[in-house]
Formats: sequence, structure tokens, C-alpha cells
Amino acid sequence: MDDIITLQGKLQLANAEIEALRKDKLRLTQELAKVRGMLRAGGADNMSTKLKDALRE
Repeated sequence: MDDIITLQGKLQLANAEIEALRKDKLRLTQELAKVRGMLRAGGADNMSTKLKDALRE
């Protein structure tokens, strides 16, 4: 009986860890999408000063 209780406790801990990892994955996926959007929107702002000067000439 103690083995079953021990296994149930381990299962609960594993399920809690899985849920935490899923939340982290969702947060990171959202952050990545935000950063990718910022990079796309930035466009010319991400170019170096030398490159901007060369394009102006």
C-alpha cells in the first residue's frame, strides 16, 4: 500500500512539473513571436550606420 501512495505522490509531482514546463513553453513561444515581430517591424533600424550611409549615397 505504501508503494502505491509513494507512486501517487511521484505522479502528482511529475504532473505539476509538466504543467510548469507547459506554461514556460507558452511564455517563451509568446516572447519569441513578440521579438520576431519587433525585428520585422524594425527593418531599416537594425542596419548598421555604415550600411545606412552607403545606401544614402
